[in-house]
Amino acid sequence: YEALVKFTEVVKANPITPSNPATTVSAGSASSIGEAAGKLATASYPFMKGIDWLDGLWGQTVPTNPQKTLRAIDKMIVMGAQMDSAALKEAGMAHVKAIQNMDDKAMMTEEDYKAILAGIGKTVASVPAASVMDVYNSMGGLVTSPGIPQHVYGKQNPKDALDAYMAFMEFKDTVRAAQQKDQGITGMFNAEQNAALIGIIVFINVAGVLFMR
Repeated sequence: YEALVKFTEVVKANPITPSNPATTVSAGSASSIGEAAGKLATASYPFMKGIDWLDGLWGQTVPTNPQKTLRAIDKMIVMGAQMDSAALKEAGMAHVKAIQNMDDKAMMTEEDYKAILAGIGKTVASVPAASVMDVYNSMGGLVTSPGIPQHVYGKQNPKDALDAYMAFMEFKDTVRAAQQKDQGITGMFNAEQNAALIGIIVFINVAGVLFMR
């Protein structure tokens, strides 16, 4: 306890002036991602509202090897450290605002949802494709049972789920294009890289929503 008190005193005596980091995401990419985020938010909001965010399922961990989990977390930390600081701040503040505005069912407003998607899109677009693949592969090793996604899907309205998926695919393509443009990547992504980008965006979005609970 005494050590904690001393630590707080040191922090208090050495305040850090907040800064606004410059972004590496181009204005064109930011605009296209923002527009795509709006379309995705509108199309998938009915699907989001159909999910019971208070279900105890979301608080359960996936049974797996602890070492695999730690390796996956390590890859996520590495990817997070590479994200554009301004985009990361934007996404974080969007989550804070969504927490403040969510209803008693832990559901955010559509406008806050759009802001979160835009922030996430920019953060993912700002990291190297190799980092996205590392996280995707490590996370894929944790969720090996097809029963988990099937169980979740079985609780949803099929039409809402399909509408959300179709809009999400367009959003994914926009994020991918921004990543290629701003990082000077040439050529097309292969199927595995496409799947990785999809998985990462979904994971960050769902994790953020669960955090708001």
